Amino acid sequence: MGEKEHEVIIIGMGLAALAAAARLLELGIRDIGIYAKSWGGTPFIAAINFVLPENPYGDTSEQYFKDMIAAGYRIGNKELVRDMTDHTLAGYELLRRWGVKFAENANRTKKLRHVSGHTFPRSLCSTEDLIGLEILKKMTKEFEQKGLHPRMNAECVSLLAEDGKICGITVLDSENRPENIYAPIVIAAWGGVGNLFGTSTYPPDIQGNTLAIAKKAGATLVDLEFLEYEPMVVMDPPGALGEPCPTAMLGEGGHLLNSKEERFLLRVRPQGEGGAPKTLINKQIWKEVAAGNGTPHGGVWVDLRHIDQEILEAYPWFYNRLVKNGLDPKKQLVEVGPMAHSFSGGILVDRDYQSNIKGLFAVGEACGGLHGACRCAGNAASQAVISGLLCAEAIDRQKNKVSLPGKVFSPFYASNQQIFDQYAPGIRSVAAKALGIYRDGTILSNAKAHVDAILQNEEIQKDTRTVQIAMAVSLMLEAAIKRKESRGTHMRLDFPEESPEFEREFTI
Repeated sequence: MGEKEHEVIIIGMGLAALAAAARLLELGIRDIGIYAKSWGGTPFIAAINFVLPENPYGDTSEQYFKDMIAAGYRIGNKELVRDMTDHTLAGYELLRRWGVKFAENANRTKKLRHVSGHTFPRSLCSTEDLIGLEILKKMTKEFEQKGLHPRMNAECVSLLAEDGKICGITVLDSENRPENIYAPIVIAAWGGVGNLFGTSTYPPDIQGNTLAIAKKAGATLVDLEFLEYEPMVVMDPPGALGEPCPTAMLGEGGHLLNSKEERFLLRVRPQGEGGAPKTLINKQIWKEVAAGNGTPHGGVWVDLRHIDQEILEAYPWFYNRLVKNGLDPKKQLVEVGPMAHSFSGGILVDRDYQSNIKGLFAVGEACGGLHGACRCAGNAASQAVISGLLCAEAIDRQKNKVSLPGKVFSPFYASNQQIFDQYAPGIRSVAAKALGIYRDGTILSNAKAHVDAILQNEEIQKDTRTVQIAMAVSLMLEAAIKRKESRGTHMRLDFPEESPEFEREFTI
């Protein structure tokens, strides 16, 4: 066999990986190998949604289910959504058991914020740091004490599978050489695709090439057309570029203004900006920009000047970064606009979060089908925790039914920086232009033909990452071409009418 073997391998070190590992440890599974390039987006998570018994607004898991289905334009996998919303308290309790604390009001009830897409306030934050950073600190410390030592700077570049069964993974070692690690169970917790599109809110370690890795291994993929855009990302000053303005700010009383200082969102949502779905905010911002009512950098203004100073400072990651870069939101308007942010597609999974490949599971943003066409704000974190928990429990139920593979694979990875520099920027540029909020069938088809022609060029086989990036973009373009309707953040200019009754799942 290979140099290393495990009972379970987890790819990634984000929130979904942390939750899965924590629950596996609780269930007595100790031989866990965690391999990750870096920390993913977890340190930047600002909020997480749970329905708690103490919720003073009359919130229920049933209402949470309805909100998710509605936000996803009614095409999310209802079984997965139901399982997630029914286990919201279990996810919360998992984090509490591992020492995570949440911000409280003066009366010691949990502080709940109202974020985009939710009927009721159900978003929790941290007492000090960003909630994602607090979770990361607490859980990694506990892992260390329990003898679980993740291997960082170990990027997964291939899944090892044969005859529909997972066998392990290939990672790059400290000298960038491929090394095989074997296990009968592998959990993909490798995040989404944001950096396929150049400028995005994603951390740099999430490359998006993982779609190609999964596809090459034989995994079925779903909903790849649904790249999401965060609607209120800071566009100026330069030092704060890319920082998302929390949609919870609208729930706190913030207003969106066009260049004429009109509250344009009220035209389509008279009840106010608070709780507005991200898809609606994105659409209306783009409409204002297209109509010539945009701000200098192609966005709109968010007005927070009338919000209490104490409330502004309760979002320190956002407030402090603005002030540090010379903009005081208590005195000045903030320029914001849509930017590539999250991904609702990925590996198609069943209710155990297992793929069509036996032993290959996917959690968090690595799996698709749960969110449909759009996520509710804050649900990335909730999905990560709950999918990790449910996946771990499913693995525990079948751990005695699997065994280590008997085959040894030859590790392979081709690296050629010159090829990457020659082709990757152009592929990303094509993706950014074709797979934006507004899409056209002809542009999508031409883009796919261009990327597929690059894939046919034998020269790029000299660099595996370039091949994977091109393949991932081609898969997303294929899915976008098939989605001949406007749905969520994906708006087809050649098929402009949204069809609420249109229910179709495209698998790749």
